[in-house]
Amino acid sequence: MSDRGSTVFTDIDWAKPGKQVGHAWLPYSGHDDAWGAIALPLAVIGDGQGPTVLITGAIHGDEYEGPIVINELIRSLEPAQVKGRLILMPAANAPALLAASRVSPLDGKNLARVFPGNPFGTPTEQIAAFIHDVLFPRCDAYVDLHAGGSSLFIEESAQVVVTPTMAPAVRERAEDMARWFGAKLTVITDNMGDPRTSCGAAAHLGLAAIAAEMGENGSVSPRGVKRTRECLARVLARLGVVPGALPDMPPASRRVRIVPRGGNLLSPGDGYFEPLHALGGTVQEGDVAGYLHVLTEPGLAPRELRFAASGTVYSQRTFGITRQGNNLCVLVEDEAEVAA
Repeated sequence: MSDRGSTVFTDIDWAKPGKQVGHAWLPYSGHDDAWGAIALPLAVIGDGQGPTVLITGAIHGDEYEGPIVINELIRSLEPAQVKGRLILMPAANAPALLAASRVSPLDGKNLARVFPGNPFGTPTEQIAAFIHDVLFPRCDAYVDLHAGGSSLFIEESAQVVVTPTMAPAVRERAEDMARWFGAKLTVITDNMGDPRTSCGAAAHLGLAAIAAEMGENGSVSPRGVKRTRECLARVLARLGVVPGALPDMPPASRRVRIVPRGGNLLSPGDGYFEPLHALGGTVQEGDVAGYLHVLTEPGLAPRELRFAASGTVYSQRTFGITRQGNNLCVLVEDEAEVAA
């Protein structure tokens, strides 16, 4: 465990076998409660005689499929069904979940961009430090369940976050997890160069990890919940922590990476974006991506925006209103094309 210390405490007894449903508590001295604490739901199931797997949901508070399925596991799984141990954190960023927000209302920070955290920093940094310093060292594998959140339509995918320090064996285990998860796409990514994600931090510690995108636009997708349930069951069976008859290997995912130069289309100005291409569509460099309208100026023609690279549309902005610098679209390309 880390020697950085932590303000977070828990009613979970890590040495106790069986099933415990409780909380991690983050002390928070706010205007309305000088000596209060933020409750972060936490459950542990199993006997520890096997692999330990951590599953988190609501790293972003406007993504719901993961928390729904994790809570199903907490209610339905009995200790005898688990060989090893499951650590389940359905609302990792509980303040953001309660606010239906990607970022925390307490400090405006994104939990997926502050790892390894600071045990004595802002609330979001303290949550990251608890996951990094207390939970990760207890684990053999990590699954982080996401969705597109309020601002994105996104293709179903499992992401393997590759870092410069990632050991080949760790990447191999993570890619095996992604294969058995069986999402439509497997995205090999460095998260556009940002190392502060939970999966990037886990990989740095030698922990095999995947992040899944299983819903979109801040809604609860019935298909997303169903697919999350199916894909998670497969990977937990593969890891041996919830055994049983291992299902057949799912159909091969399409292996892609984010187009490194020109794959992230950013808005050059303010306005309202009208996209011309659907998710999964193939586009070429120079194609018109859409039009940026200024709706309060009827005499002003919309601005034509073009793709700076070729690829497949992986994600697209949900909101019509657009500010300068907003992400409008992300393109991916096949790894085979990269190798060629």
